[in-house]
Amino acid sequence: MIKTTQENMQYLSSKLSKQLKRRFGKGPETCYVMQKGKRFYVYMRNFIIPAEEVLINSNELNLATNFRSTVINTVVKDFIPEVEKVLGNLYEYFRSDWDYERNTGILLFEINDMVEEQIEVSFEKSLLKLLDEIGSKTHKKATCLKIVSYSQNICTIESKGVLLQLERFVYQKGDFDLLLHQAREIKKEYMNCKHLFEDIFNRSIEDIFIIWDYEKDRNDIVFIFNKEYREN
Repeated sequence: MIKTTQENMQYLSSKLSKQLKRRFGKGPETCYVMQKGKRFYVYMRNFIIPAEEVLINSNELNLATNFRSTVINTVVKDFIPEVEKVLGNLYEYFRSDWDYERNTGILLFEINDMVEEQIEVSFEKSLLKLLDEIGSKTHKKATCLKIVSYSQNICTIESKGVLLQLERFVYQKGDFDLLLHQAREIKKEYMNCKHLFEDIFNRSIEDIFIIWDYEKDRNDIVFIFNKEYREN
């Protein structure tokens, strides 16, 4: 029997939740998966385990992040073949971002051969202008900004050329603690401007993630929308 897209998504969500529970001793309260174009997303809520709580309460956020990344990377190695088999795509890149304050996180799987979204021009111009203004205050002004995914649930903007020379040097030296700290500060600035983004989207935003790829000098800014539309 051929499975529907919804059945495939439910299967993958259940599969990942079980794998996470086996590795962490606890699975996420919510594990929502979605495919948009050549990207596959996993959005999770309420997934902090007691060991992480101890680190977070001790203000050891970098240790908590490194611990989670190590385990997640192991889980993903087992999960990716299942995703590729079910969806029929070969995913070449995987990245993630976590918000311990909100207890949410996102996994992003992507294919090298990306298909560009067709976006209404005036909307795209307004959104990219705001991103450009905020980005230039918090990190190097991006050399390229483009919307790569947009639906009623999610919007993803890819930014290229976002690293300062010092940041590239820090990455090459392997000082990831400094980069993790900076990434959190940058995301705070975007969250502080959430109302400005909501005005442009005319949607209530549930979460904002910034998924960094230091090796390729880029990041993905991901907006997760609440289900309801805003009232003007």
